[in-house]
Formats: sequence, structure tokens, C-alpha cells
Amino acid sequence: MKCIFCDNNESKVVDSRYLKDGSIRRRRECLVCGKRFTTYETVEHNPMVVTNVDNVREPFKQSKLRDSIIYATYCTDLTDDDIDTIVNNIETNLFRLQKQEISTRDIVSVALDVLMEFNTMACLVYYTQHTDCDNFDGVRRFINR
Repeated sequence: MKCIFCDNNESKVVDSRYLKDGSIRRRRECLVCGKRFTTYETVEHNPMVVTNVDNVREPFKQSKLRDSIIYATYCTDLTDDDIDTIVNNIETNLFRLQKQEISTRDIVSVALDVLMEFNTMACLVYYTQHTDCDNFDGVRRFINR
């Protein structure tokens, strides 16, 4: 770690503390000038790449997922906190798949499982919005599963 006072690359860690947000605060002391400075370490999440049905790849965007959940839950009594919880649960379950590249089908599958726990109607709206069900037989099969 480079000293902010003398630009030396040699320092030692004097104190480390874990913070509530999961980062680590470190007090360091420069081995040349002896001055102390603070650094913060956070875990870098490797971004997931989403592949859609046309094989177009783009970075995973939580905001896009959130927008689709808001649309599916529009006529429900779910609060903003509920929507945040749903989106976070979906994202957590997607990370648990341990894939760098996920398909939109993976996202839909995980989202349907999470939505089913919160609100059946929102789950049904999401299903009709994100699958190729072009008739009521597909919806009926989904409901009866």
C-alpha cells in the first residue's frame, strides 16, 4: 500500500476492524516516514453477465430486475421494503448459482420461486410477462404445478 505522505510502497498494518457493511478498516504505518493512514477493503463482486434468448450478452443490472418486479407487483399490497427484499433475495439466489454467465431463463426461474413466497398474483403476472405463454394452457399448467 502506497503511503499518502511520502509515496513509499512499504507499510505495516497496525490495526484492523471489520465494519457492519462487510468491509475492513485498516490503520497502516509507513515504514519510511512513520506516519499513519487508514485504508478500507471491500469485496469486489464479479459481475454476472446475462445472456438473453438471442444470445446477446450484457452485464446484470439490478435496476432492470427491480423494474420488472415493480411491474409484476403493481396491483398488489406489497410495500417498497417488500420489493427490495424480493429483489435482494433473487440476486442472492442468482449468486448462489455460482455462474459468471446466467441466462434470462435462470433469472425467470429464480424470480418465480422467490415471488411465489411473497405473492401468488405477482408471480403469475411475472410468469406471463417473461415466458412465451401464448395461450391459457401454459398459464393453467403453471398454476397447477
